[in-house]
This record gives sequence, C-alpha cells and structure tokens, in this order.
Amino acid sequence: MKKRSKWLLGAFGTLAITSAGYTIYRFSRRPKNRADRFKEEGNYKKIVACLGDSHTQGTMAHNFVDDLAKELGSEGYEFINAGVNGDLVYNALHRMGEVIDTHPDYIIILIGTNDILARLSKSNEIHFELKKHLPQKPTEDWFIRNLNQLLWELRQRTEAKIAILSLPLISEDENSVAFKTAVAYSHDIYKVAKIHGVTYLPLNECQLNYLQKSRSETKRSVVRSPFAYFMPSFKHYVLRKSWEDISNDAGLQLTIDTVHQNKVATAMIVKLVRSFLQTE
Repeated sequence: MKKRSKWLLGAFGTLAITSAGYTIYRFSRRPKNRADRFKEEGNYKKIVACLGDSHTQGTMAHNFVDDLAKELGSEGYEFINAGVNGDLVYNALHRMGEVIDTHPDYIIILIGTNDILARLSKSNEIHFELKKHLPQKPTEDWFIRNLNQLLWELRQRTEAKIAILSLPLISEDENSVAFKTAVAYSHDIYKVAKIHGVTYLPLNECQLNYLQKSRSETKRSVVRSPFAYFMPSFKHYVLRKSWEDISNDAGLQLTIDTVHQNKVATAMIVKLVRSFLQTE
C-alpha cells in the first residue's frame, strides 16, 4: 500500500511538473509572425508592425494581431507581432530595432501595463527589476520619459505612420489603484502622442465606456500574484478550455484574469486599429 501511494505521489508530481513546464513553454513561445522572421524580399504588402507586451504577443489570452491578420490580410496588409510578455516601455525601447529593420508602413504600439503592475507591490517591483533587467525603480515619470524616447526614435528612424493605443483597464473595479493608474497613464499616453504627432487610439476610454454601460455589480480588483496569471494559461493549454470560458468562469467582462484581454476587449483593439489603417 505504501509503495502504491509513493508511486501515485510520484506520478502526480511528474504530471504536475510536466504540465507546468508545457504551460510555460506555450505562453513563452514567440509568435511565428515575429519581427526577426520577417523576410522583406518579394513582399509587396503593407507592413504593419505591432509593438508591445503580452497583450500583443497574444499567448496568454486572445491574440488581436492574429485577428487583424484574418480580417485584413486579404486587403494587402501583413502583420508582424513584436510583442514580448512582461515588457515595459523601457524594454520595447531597447528592442525597437527589430521593428525598424522590417521597414514598416505602419507601427501599432500597445505598451505600459507592466509599468503599472511593477508598481503595485514590492514583490512585483523586484520581480520586474530582475526579470526585465530594469536600471531603476519603475515610476510614472520614467514611463513618460521612455515613451517620449520611443516615439521620437520611431519617428526619426522610420517613415511609418504610427498609432499608439491607450492602456486596457486593469481590473474591473474603478476604485482600485490599478484601475485608476491605467486611466492616468492613458492620459499620459495621449499627451505624449500629441507632442510627437502620433495617432492616439482610445482603448482605455472604450473599455471604460463599456463597463459603465454594462453596469455589472461584479467588481474584480487586479490579481497581484504571478501564479494567478499562470492558471488561465494552464487551463487553456493543458485542460483545453477556451479563453472565453476561462473569462466567463471568472465572472469577468473584459479580461481572463483582470489583466489579459478576452475576445470582447480584443475586438475593441481590432476595431480601433482597423479604423486607423483604413483611414490612413
């Protein structure tokens, strides 16, 4: 009986480790349409480079870059996914060369959520400083400086038409610090975009309007534990649940885990970007 218990315990442990490893592998894997795989030769489509964090990489929730490719690929656009999970504006600034090298016709930027998450707790701050090799403690002023530099560099070093999205709401509790900070940072993005003559796409405002109209009594504050962001991916990649089922089970309207976007939120991003591309 003891041998059987040990065997079961060992088998369970092996399965848990394997499942966890597979989950991490899947959500860490860069998309096939990433920038360093792009081949310009023989390509006559309009190149749209999407620069950002996990919202753009799209392996931890719904993928808006893939949705744009499905909708507009037949209209002569090719989409490049330059999103990297966990990136702050500082990180995007230091790898923008991969976007510039694709000689894009358009650049879509969605970045800044992790600049906020890194400030929510001391453990978050340490996590991001170590994992993302940050040279200083994240602050709002540093976010603005890096964003200014990013837009200035892209304007100087490309001929692309550039659009930047305001930030998705963080949590669905308008009284939470994270929620209010995402709104405040979106105001910063608007001001910086105006300075550099870059098109501003009001994602934050669209999501805020959606929540206010829905009048849901569910108030979900931001999840602070990294483990909480792992579990939806585990359910999706290992248990084969759809992102929408995960979002619905959590009682959320715009995200799957209070941060990463579900299909409703992603549709807002797609609508804004599509309008920008077709207008331009």
